[in-house]
Amino acid sequence: MYKWVIIGGGVQGCCVARRLLQEKAGNEDLLIIDPFPGPMHVWQTLTKKIGMSHLRSPSVHHLDIDPYSLSKYSKGHDFAQPFRGKYARPQLDLFNRHSLDVMDEVNLEESWKQGTVNGMTKGHNHWNISLEGGAEVQSERVVLAVGVNHIPYYPEWANKKEMPVSHVFDMQTPVPDEGRVIVVGGGMTAAHLAHTLSNKNGISSVYLVKRHPFRVEDFDSDPGWLGPKFLKGYEKLTCYDQRRRVIHQARHKGSITRELHVQLKRQMRASRLDIHTGEVEKAVTVENGVGLQLKDGNLVSADSIVLATGAETCLPGKAWMEPLIEQVGLPCAPCGFPVVSTTLEWKNGLYVAGALAELEIGPAARNIAGARKSAERIVTSA
Repeated sequence: MYKWVIIGGGVQGCCVARRLLQEKAGNEDLLIIDPFPGPMHVWQTLTKKIGMSHLRSPSVHHLDIDPYSLSKYSKGHDFAQPFRGKYARPQLDLFNRHSLDVMDEVNLEESWKQGTVNGMTKGHNHWNISLEGGAEVQSERVVLAVGVNHIPYYPEWANKKEMPVSHVFDMQTPVPDEGRVIVVGGGMTAAHLAHTLSNKNGISSVYLVKRHPFRVEDFDSDPGWLGPKFLKGYEKLTCYDQRRRVIHQARHKGSITRELHVQLKRQMRASRLDIHTGEVEKAVTVENGVGLQLKDGNLVSADSIVLATGAETCLPGKAWMEPLIEQVGLPCAPCGFPVVSTTLEWKNGLYVAGALAELEIGPAARNIAGARKSAERIVTSA
């Protein structure tokens, strides 16, 4: 039996695991279960796929405990211009290398198990975790750090069987490397992808189709949500419907940074990128390709369509988590998400991180800063 099992090996799960291994557990005591072969696989695959060069978050947000660890690391590893802009946004390669080295310090991969969880039950003094293929793992404590990007959102008009439509969140499908491409979406993922494709040899035309005007914001939520400025009032809210409304209003969903906005406009002026704003009415077959008929009457045609429309809005791990909620009587808010203690304990040694912790952590729960907060609360309370 393990002392700790972490379900999910993305940024959230690895941040918690790294701190547990440093302060509370040995490698033989902890197991990380994830569908992919190594730590932060989805993060690394997706950021490479869209051509991200720098993170949106500042240099103090990373997997190590010392907030200045990434800055110190950059000086010791000869990175040219490791940070960009007034918020010191780190190079993606710098962040990834630092993350892997920080995890190597505690031999995190020794605690890795590739597998997909399909069930979980409560034992007498432990938790039983079932995996696809029939394996079962037992642990005294469990951290649910399940990601939110595993179920891509396909709009109703996106008929995958009849149209050359793919989704950037589909880890198995590469982005096109030739021809004319339509990118659908208005947030950071879509903007990065459109910018990257517009610079790629072999791509003849790139069209970015988005529902709303660009929403330019430095971060995905105000930095005040990382401290008492906003959290003090938030924590006084006892109604979870109110908390959910506050989270929804605080998140700058579908926004992009000022820097990326400038880059997109530069590509437009250079005639490497066309941007269309409007609702898609339907996808249609056109001569030598596929088209998007917009509700304003415009038709955008290309050889392929790549969706950057985010993930389905639902409880992460819903298929196997809902039976667990019912069996154990786990408290949930009206939105279906966990109601947890300030230490992020749901019940009897079951903890949450990431999106599952957002009703306690607040609007920043899903990002790197939220991962650091979750790790601190779980580890210091255990």
